[in-house]
Amino acid sequence: CEFLNNRQAFLNLCQGNHYQFDQLRRAKHTSMMVLWHLHNRDAPTIVQQCAVCSREILTGYRYHCPTCADYDECQECVSNPKRPRHQHTLKAIPVASGQQNELTEAQRKERQRNIHLHMTLSLHAA
Repeated sequence: CEFLNNRQAFLNLCQGNHYQFDQLRRAKHTSMMVLWHLHNRDAPTIVQQCAVCSREILTGYRYHCPTCADYDECQECVSNPKRPRHQHTLKAIPVASGQQNELTEAQRKERQRNIHLHMTLSLHAA
């Protein structure tokens, strides 16, 4: 999996999804989410959230503010005339669809082998 190739990629995954290891409760949740990402490789690793309605932006376009840090709006909020407009110009960015393709038997076995290997490594690291 590409986010386990190096330390910086794993750090980016954790920071982008607000994963933390500072408390046992958070460490358990983060570990489970990392395992989920290992099992669902086709799913996006970081899902943007609308700053207006707080929904996840999974399809269509997300409208990102290049000036503000971490500010995105969904297509519905941008097109709604009753919502207040953001002070900066928003840039439309297409959202990649997270639809999974059917896996062949060889790909399924390879995925199972990789998951088993990572689980074994996690067990020995603990």
